[in-house]
Amino acid sequence: MFLENIIDNSSLIISYYYSVNLTILMNFASILHKKRNKNICIANYGKIKWEFYPYEIDFPIRCDENSALLIFEAESEKEIPDKKFSLITSYKNLKIDAIKIKIDKTSNNLYKAIVKDNVISLFKINEGKIIEERLDNTYTEILNIINDLGGTCDLKDLLNISSKKLNTTKEEIKEKLLFLKEINKIEIDKNKVTKITQ
Repeated sequence: MFLENIIDNSSLIISYYYSVNLTILMNFASILHKKRNKNICIANYGKIKWEFYPYEIDFPIRCDENSALLIFEAESEKEIPDKKFSLITSYKNLKIDAIKIKIDKTSNNLYKAIVKDNVISLFKINEGKIIEERLDNTYTEILNIINDLGGTCDLKDLLNISSKKLNTTKEEIKEKLLFLKEINKIEIDKNKVTKITQ
């Protein structure tokens, strides 16, 4: 999970979605407590609307010199103390030294986490938990077909080959291609499809 990969760094989650930010904060705090045995200090605790997270928390909230500092819904750099922080959520791209992770919604309850224009995770939220999504086999097969065609191919050829090989309609393939474009796996330009190597 992408949250586990950032627990040893200072990170900024940039998202307009309040409930997503709150869920990320709570999941991150839980992981940090379990993996690093840290107490959790949440700055801007008063901004938490518990009706958006009606679940039990499994970590102690205590602010002392040994606590990991998490800042919820920071609105400016002034809200960030000099002390080292673990995670900040904000709807703004704050000017701070941190790994910046932008959260975008791709469809109903499906989000992507983006670092420097690369999608690092697709996830859903279910009962207060971040659940990472994997691309199903159809998406992987389409990417393999593009590879087999040299990494760049004609859109019409790709639709014909994919619909026959995957036994599905061209319209469904188009929808899957748009999703692959949305998550930065392919580029579509003037009826040419190119796989993005990451």
